[in-house]
Amino acid sequence: MTGQETRYDRIAEGYAAHWSPVHRASTLRLLDEVAPELDAGARRVLDVGCGTGALAVAMAARWPQVEVDATDISAGMLGVAARTLAVAGEAGARVRLTHAPADRLPFPTAAFDLVLSAFVLQLVPSRPRALREMRRVLAPGGRLAYVAWLGNDPPFAADAVWDEVLAAAGVERDPSGGHDEVGSPGAAAAQLRAAGLARVTARADILVHQFTPESYAAFVTRFDDGDLVLGLEPAQREALAADLLERLRGLARQDLRLELPIVYVSGVRR
Repeated sequence: MTGQETRYDRIAEGYAAHWSPVHRASTLRLLDEVAPELDAGARRVLDVGCGTGALAVAMAARWPQVEVDATDISAGMLGVAARTLAVAGEAGARVRLTHAPADRLPFPTAAFDLVLSAFVLQLVPSRPRALREMRRVLAPGGRLAYVAWLGNDPPFAADAVWDEVLAAAGVERDPSGGHDEVGSPGAAAAQLRAAGLARVTARADILVHQFTPESYAAFVTRFDDGDLVLGLEPAQREALAADLLERLRGLARQDLRLELPIVYVSGVRR
């Protein structure tokens, strides 16, 4: 079991409540990137790293011919996705969930007309290996498309406040990141070509999300640094949360507006 797998098992509920809403609009815009294929009748679709299942269900609801296989390395996230499917009616019934890593997909070669992934490929041990595996299960002429974070995030005032709160409390964060963000649209395109895709495009965009003091505090304490906060004594957690909220409420609204660079990438299997 990998570190990412166990971490996302632990934080699946926090992810669904506090992080999925941040990137959901940008995730669902991935469907616009592949709408021509789906409108033309693409039927067999794979969602790699499905998370909460929001992308898979939205796709099944928008295109009635679609049958979706959705994978995730985290059993905890698949549990969240199962709940999403259960309340999605007929669309949810056309989505099948499978526990699998992105670089070892349990499907035959050329099994899918379309392969998608949203905000996952920065987490895999090797993005080139995952891309080659995603290409393997793609039928000739089929499209692989993904959205991911671009590197070099701009400063965010709310993050600086959280750093100040931790420092004031004498709490040290683990400096290890473990994410491998895409360096540039050009680099993303080059990786896709190296994986054997043609007609490659890569388009930069900006994800925008407006936090409130309360929603940002919940995000960092129950998801992003949830493990860190849970390791503190209850009284220290309470004091930390109170200090954080007080400082966040002193920020201007624009200081809680998150803007992160992302990239939409796609290519066609030769």
